[in-house]
Amino acid sequence: MAKDAALDACDTAVQKHQYAEAVKLAEQHAKQAEFWLCKGRAQSGLGDNTAAQQSFKQALSLKPEGLDLIAAHMLLGNAQLEAKVHAAALESYQQALKFSEQQNMRRYARVAHNLIGEAYFEMEQYADALKSFEAGEKLSLNDDERADSYIHEAMTYQQLKQAEKAIEYQLKGVLMLRKSGTPDQYAEASLTLGQLFTDKKDFVGADKTYQRLMDYAHDNGGEFYEAKTAIQWAASKKAQGDHAAAQQLLQQARTIAAKLKDAELDALLTQAK
Repeated sequence: MAKDAALDACDTAVQKHQYAEAVKLAEQHAKQAEFWLCKGRAQSGLGDNTAAQQSFKQALSLKPEGLDLIAAHMLLGNAQLEAKVHAAALESYQQALKFSEQQNMRRYARVAHNLIGEAYFEMEQYADALKSFEAGEKLSLNDDERADSYIHEAMTYQQLKQAEKAIEYQLKGVLMLRKSGTPDQYAEASLTLGQLFTDKKDFVGADKTYQRLMDYAHDNGGEFYEAKTAIQWAASKKAQGDHAAAQQLLQQARTIAAKLKDAELDALLTQAK
């Protein structure tokens, strides 16, 4: 099999979760970095983090160039972060950022900033995380990317106990996702916004957010999110002391859950009792 066809076959096997097949294909081209990257991704899929890290390091030892070089550092960083080797993950992401900037690859520089931010976030170094997410935001090229940055920033402001800022950035993210995200992304971001309003005891903001999401889910055939919204809104109504409204919302959610037979909804309803 020619190299390009073999690499396509390896990548396709990973996408289809045929990880053992991908490993077998990659091992036929052990002198080429791209195949070590494919092998490492397959090993990650198989849950073998140690082997995946070794494969990504092997890819780097073969001196890849261009996008392969950036990808190798990012993938190695991801595996290191998963293994909770935070300092090593940061170093890998910083290398990815350096090579992205050197090659003027703005999209990958943005991703690298976000990955650095996520590593700092996991290390509970929230001020550093915020700086990285803000640097990524400046490189955003479209509404999807801006929304991603805003949501990350909101999450970090929340950890920094800056409720006003968390709400401001979550709201920006929600507005962007309403225009350009998937219905699921919009709904999940809206649920987080509703929770932020409730936590701050801004019940007017919470009610507006949940009502808007309920209408959206209803109009777009999203019964799962109608139920999920009802459950979360019920908790907000309880916090407001409006137990009748809370019960009404929970009943609405139970009716939908009985129809959908969804494990996540059942678990949420059990917690809501």
